[in-house]
Amino acid sequence: MRHSINAWKLSALFLVLACLKLDGQELSLLGGITSEEGVKNSTYTWQIDYRQDFYENFASSIDYINEGHMPGHYRDGTAWEGWGNLPFLNGHVAVSLGAGAYYYYDTEPSVAGNSLDVHGTALIVSFSLTGYLSDRWFYRVMVNRISPTSDVRTTTAAVGMGYWFGPHRRPKGEEPSKGATQDAGYVTEPQLAVFGGQSVVNTLLSQKALAGAVEYRQGILPHLDGTASFTYEGDPQIVRRSGVAFQLWPVNTFFDDSTSVGIGVGPYIFIDRKHPISSGQTLNVGLQNPAAVAPLVSLTIARRLSDHWITRVIWDRVTSNYNRDSDIFLVGLGYSWR
Repeated sequence: MRHSINAWKLSALFLVLACLKLDGQELSLLGGITSEEGVKNSTYTWQIDYRQDFYENFASSIDYINEGHMPGHYRDGTAWEGWGNLPFLNGHVAVSLGAGAYYYYDTEPSVAGNSLDVHGTALIVSFSLTGYLSDRWFYRVMVNRISPTSDVRTTTAAVGMGYWFGPHRRPKGEEPSKGATQDAGYVTEPQLAVFGGQSVVNTLLSQKALAGAVEYRQGILPHLDGTASFTYEGDPQIVRRSGVAFQLWPVNTFFDDSTSVGIGVGPYIFIDRKHPISSGQTLNVGLQNPAAVAPLVSLTIARRLSDHWITRVIWDRVTSNYNRDSDIFLVGLGYSWR
């Protein structure tokens, strides 16, 4: 469980940073190529980059990076980085250098013919070039060097578009107005939502199944939610899991609080009726299908449809210790009351 503990520490650090009062947020989607050290062939990569300004020349980011399908390796993960920024041309162009930790999930073939979910933490060093096309839209070129100690080393190069959600306008240099921070005290009202979607087991065959969930969400502090949920991952043949999860979510709101994004971290207490649970993971060894616990990290975006109705999309990542990681993609409709 050592790597899972590292993921919890990194997620807890981001929880703290995300709850600070910050003025600028950038969200971008990029695509490109991955090259493996010592191998001539390349594969695809895509990346979601969420970056938060602290000062004009310093920022932090959390990224999801999919490194594509390398020979014997299907790897993706989450990166936490600090950035130094150097703006040019009156802030219309910025060069940035970042470094941090990359927690990865690598699906590899096993000797027995199955697949292994290898978890680890690696150093990531990144370079980005950003050009602001308007007050909100920008393009970004990103290069990442990922250097684990006991896995393949890669370089990803990607280009994409992004949107600036900060209270003031880009290029920077204009201070936010007093009214721009009116959502600083925003607390999410109680919400109950029902979801449907698909689960994908992280194996070489990527077995899939229909999935569903029910979630209760409540704001605890300004820009910090708590949730209790029940998830059924369906029956993708290789696992049949269901369970409850309790998560904390730092959230940011945009467009007069009508849209919100957030990341959730917490324990997922489940029963797998298709796979025996290892003794190191078992909470109750006296049951035929004992309950077990795994880290659950999630991303969400929600849009308010009316005063009470909300639509929400959630992407869950289950991190197991018995080679049965999974992604759960859910879309749902929720009701809120004030």
